[in-house]
Amino acid sequence: MDYKFLKNSIVFLTIGLFYVGCSVQSQSLYSHKNSTLILGEKENPVVVKVENADYKVYPSWCIDSAYTLNEKDSVYGNLFLESITLDFRCHWNGLPSGFFEYNFKLKLKLSDVKTVESIEVGRYTFRTFEVDGEYYSIISRYLGQNETFIVDYEGKLYDKLLKSLKKDYVNKYLNKKRFYGFYDESLVRKNMFNGYYSKESEKFDE
Repeated sequence: MDYKFLKNSIVFLTIGLFYVGCSVQSQSLYSHKNSTLILGEKENPVVVKVENADYKVYPSWCIDSAYTLNEKDSVYGNLFLESITLDFRCHWNGLPSGFFEYNFKLKLKLSDVKTVESIEVGRYTFRTFEVDGEYYSIISRYLGQNETFIVDYEGKLYDKLLKSLKKDYVNKYLNKKRFYGFYDESLVRKNMFNGYYSKESEKFDE
């Protein structure tokens, strides 16, 4: 046995796992250890100090990291966040934000929902929806294998974050009547039945 080769292989494997772990950690917007949610760009970040979070972790196959966060914030009001980082061998079977938005409407039994605003800035997508004359907002962000979704009922975090990324943004819906609901689902929990994501097909050379 070539022990030198074995030793070098172990070293390279360890380094590789270290960088993968760091990459997964850096993709997350929320630090549970520091109870801090950091959004936007490094030059002008929007920092939310999480105060009253209901934090749930969802370990599963195909998942490197997944959790949900229900927060009653003193500044931004009720927020819901879901973060999903897929294993590098897995992929989404459609548009992740579409899956999330549809599941939100389904769970809260919302019908005749209209998208009244949709803005893309870098890795972020901002959408505001109208249902029966009331409004709610959803922020989506992608980075590598990570997808993060934030339901902002009051629209205050949506407003501040979007203005930090797009200086000339004017919010037409912040002061209108807002929709309030309670959402506490996870796409990870429902993936077995709905197939939101799956493992890449393995191909073998003959």
